[in-house]
Amino acid sequence: MQITTLLIAAATAAVASARIDGIAVPQTIKPGDGFNARILTENYIQSVYDVATAFGVAPGSGFEGSLGTVIGSFYLGPEQSNVLGNITKWVTLPNNTPAGKAVISASFFSLYGAGAAPTIETHNVTITVGDSTSTTYVSSFGGVGS
Repeated sequence: MQITTLLIAAATAAVASARIDGIAVPQTIKPGDGFNARILTENYIQSVYDVATAFGVAPGSGFEGSLGTVIGSFYLGPEQSNVLGNITKWVTLPNNTPAGKAVISASFFSLYGAGAAPTIETHNVTITVGDSTSTTYVSSFGGVGS
């Protein structure tokens, strides 16, 4: 009985899948500072091949459907697809970013399932551009943490 349970658990773990479901960045960021942008993942029912991501920043409330000024782009590929836990990417807020409210966005190009159906998803976080970069992170879910 215990061996059967272990075999089922091992088989389930081997086919576990995950997808990107949000981003998190520092709540306050100083222009010119670099920071770790966190790509957040969750369990999912099918495999997802995450191809690439691009991060951008826009002043105020941003522009719907736009990243604004691109601040980083990255290939993700098989090593960073179907993984649970944060994926971090180093990006820098441009020196000329105006103080005040801003939106950091990230778009992800992914291929879903056995048919590799292409999708693009965008996640947004409202931040404050200020005098220092905080260690407190805010996520596209609206949560705050460190």
